[in-house]
Amino acid sequence: MSCAVLPLIIASLIAAEPVSMERPLPGAGAGQGTGNGTVQAAEPAKKPALEPNVVETRTVDLTQTVTLNDIPAGAKQVRMWVPIPTDTAWQRVLDCRVVSAPGTWTLVRQAEGRGDFVHVVLDGPAEGAATVVVKCTVHREGVSFPLDTFKPDQGIQKELFAAELDPSAPLMESTARVKELADQACGDERDPAQQALLLMKAVAATKPKCGRGSAEDCMDQGGCCCTDLHSLFIAMARSRGIPARMQYGYRLLDAKAGAAYDPGYRCWAEFFIAGEGWIPTDVVAADNAEEANPLRWVSLSATRVWLWAGRSFEVTPAAKAGRIDTMICG
Repeated sequence: MSCAVLPLIIASLIAAEPVSMERPLPGAGAGQGTGNGTVQAAEPAKKPALEPNVVETRTVDLTQTVTLNDIPAGAKQVRMWVPIPTDTAWQRVLDCRVVSAPGTWTLVRQAEGRGDFVHVVLDGPAEGAATVVVKCTVHREGVSFPLDTFKPDQGIQKELFAAELDPSAPLMESTARVKELADQACGDERDPAQQALLLMKAVAATKPKCGRGSAEDCMDQGGCCCTDLHSLFIAMARSRGIPARMQYGYRLLDAKAGAAYDPGYRCWAEFFIAGEGWIPTDVVAADNAEEANPLRWVSLSATRVWLWAGRSFEVTPAAKAGRIDTMICG
């Protein structure tokens, strides 16, 4: 019996810290290394990067309590994969501890930078339930990108984004139907940054209904929940040659601070623009925001806590079930 289990969370907010000033790393500018290759001296970029606006910072204490119920009598072995917060863009983990876990556990870094999972192995477990408790302190930055002022002057090298342009990814297929919808949304627009904005607005125009996290379901039902909407955005972006990918985590609720509650999961998408890099967007949050909100479309709130990247992958160590296309929190 193998289960990929995602947690119940206790969220307690503490005072937000000010944004730290950037400082050069020790030895910056002094290249060192050995080998047979050559490195051309770095030159200033011809075009400056579009700096995101940091609109909010907050530091939170989190307690994840993960319980696997209904372990059957006579089970020989049960395994759990528990994703925990790790460092990523706009997130720093200041402290993290596994408070308790049954059986034996190890911290395992997932392939392709998908995050860290606590892997638990229970040999001959007792019938009933098994619980893992993790405590951590996470610093988050809420960011927005002024894409309306950015004009990319070069395209991407598509070979470097094979996974993020994959038109056949499960539940995010760039079908002829998806491509037609994307082409209608973009019209004659050729700027990839502006195309991404048009695609977000087209996806947000649908009415939310919860599905299985599928782009096709989103079109069939006229809209869905966050995974469906972002799957459709990703499929549409890929059909237009814009790399896009999925991220998963929590959405913290200020009203629940200090209380135990099940946050489910919250996903958001990222898309790549040459000269700017990966840009986050939460289509559901944008759809719920006021029309005049300048941070509406290309932003990510500091209330997000990142857990893992992507979908349709095999966990490490491998589960007998093989590839996991949809992971459900709660």
